[in-house]
Amino acid sequence: MLYVYFLIAVFCAGSIFLLKNKKIMHFLVYGFNLVQLLFTIYLFRELGSLKMAFFNYDSISVLFAFILAVLSFVAAVHYQIYEYNQQQSIRTVQIHNAVYIGFNVALMGVYLSSQYGLLWAFIEATTLTGATLIYHDRKKIVLEAVWKYVFACSVSITLAFVGILLLSVSAQEVGLSDLSFQLLKNSALQMNPIWLKSSFLFILVGFSVKMGIIPMFNVDIDAKDVAPFPIGALFSSVLLNAGFLAVYRFYQMFHTTSIASWMNHVLLISGVLTLFFAAAYLLKVKNYKRMYAYSSMEHAGLVIIALSLGKAGVLAAFLHLTFHSIVKSGLFFQIGQIMRLNNGVKINITGYFYQNPLGGLLLLFGSLAILGLPPSGLFISELLIFKSLLLNQHWVLVVFILLALSVIFYILLKDVFKLLFFPATHKFETDLRGTAIENSLQMVLIFLSIYFGVIQNHYLFDLIQAAI
Repeated sequence: MLYVYFLIAVFCAGSIFLLKNKKIMHFLVYGFNLVQLLFTIYLFRELGSLKMAFFNYDSISVLFAFILAVLSFVAAVHYQIYEYNQQQSIRTVQIHNAVYIGFNVALMGVYLSSQYGLLWAFIEATTLTGATLIYHDRKKIVLEAVWKYVFACSVSITLAFVGILLLSVSAQEVGLSDLSFQLLKNSALQMNPIWLKSSFLFILVGFSVKMGIIPMFNVDIDAKDVAPFPIGALFSSVLLNAGFLAVYRFYQMFHTTSIASWMNHVLLISGVLTLFFAAAYLLKVKNYKRMYAYSSMEHAGLVIIALSLGKAGVLAAFLHLTFHSIVKSGLFFQIGQIMRLNNGVKINITGYFYQNPLGGLLLLFGSLAILGLPPSGLFISELLIFKSLLLNQHWVLVVFILLALSVIFYILLKDVFKLLFFPATHKFETDLRGTAIENSLQMVLIFLSIYFGVIQNHYLFDLIQAAI
C-alpha cells in the first residue's frame, strides 16, 4: 500500500506538469489528498500488524500522518482561492502543485521511516520542496528568505548527518549493520555513551531548524513570513511535527541508558532558551504573520521541555503538538484573509472585526485557543507540562516559564485586540472577505481544538499511550 501511495504521488505530480488547466491541476491535488487520507486510515486499521523494510508503522507515525492528511487538504483549498485572487500564471500553479505533492510525500516519509539514515533523507527532501514552495511569489524579499532558508537548512542538515555518522560509529562498535530504530533500541545499553552524547547534540542542533527552536530558528521565522499563508500554516504544524519526531526518535531509543539524565538537561536548556527568545523577539514584531510564527517557536520550546519530563511529559508533548497543529494552521489561514483585505499584515491594521465579523471571531477564538485558555485543548497539554515540571521539582523553571508565557500572552492579546476592535484607519475591500468554504474549514479546526479540550478522545490518547 505504501508503494501504491508513492506511485500515485508521482503520477499526480508528473501529470500536473503536462497540464494547462488550473482546475484539473487542483483536482489532481485533491485526488492525491484523498488517497493520502485513505492511506492514513489504512495505516490506522492495520496498526501493529504491518511489517515493511525501511518503514515504521507505530502509533505516532499514524497520528502525525493523519494530521498531515487533514491539514494538507485544507491548505490545498486555501491555496486554490489564494492563487485565484492573485491571478497566478499557469506555470506558477504547475510548479506549486507538483512540488506541494512532493512536500507531502517527504513529510510522510519522515513520519514512517524506520531508519535514521532514511529519516534524514526525507528531512532533506522537505528542505528542497519547502524552499520551492516559499519562492512562490518570486519577489526580491522572498528570494532573500529562500536563500537564507536553503543555506541554513543545508548547514543544519549537515550537522544532523554528522550526528548520524557518530551514531553509526557507536552502532558498529556493538556489531550493528544498520541504523534501524528497533536494532538501536535493543542494543542501546551496550553503546558508548560518549558517542551517543556527541550524536545527540549534533542531531538536536541539526533538526532544530525544522522545529524553529534554539539555535537554528531565525530562518524558519523568515520563511513563514514570506511564504504564501497556506504554506506558512504547514510549516507551523506538520513540518514542526517532523522536526520534533526526528529528535524524539533518538530520545526514544536511548532514554533508558546512562545518557538519559544528560539528554533531559540539554532539552530543558534548549526549550527554556527558545521560550526566552520567542518572548524577546515578539516585543519587536512588526506584522501578524511573524507574530504567529514566533508563537509557533514558543510552543516548540514547550514540547521540547515536555519531552524531558518522563512519560507524562511525553504524553503532554504529543497532545500539545496535535492541538497546536490544528489551531495554528487555522490562524494562518485566517491571516490570509486579512492579507486580502489589507494587502499586508502589518501591526498598524485596525478595525478588522467591524469589516469581517465572522473572520474576526475566528481570529479571536483561535488566538485565545493558541494561548492555552480553556476550553482549548492546549490548556490540557500545558497543564500536564506544568504538573510534570512541579513533580520533577523544577520550581525555578516554572517561575521563568510562567514569566515568559505572560509576556507572550500580553503581546499577542494586545496586538490581536488592536487589530480587531480599534477603530479602522482605512477602508477595507469588503468583496475580498473569506469565502464560505474558507470560513467553514477554519471553524472546523477551531471546533476540534475546543472538542479535544472538553472531551477526552480515547482514540487520540490510546495512540499516544501506545507510543510511550
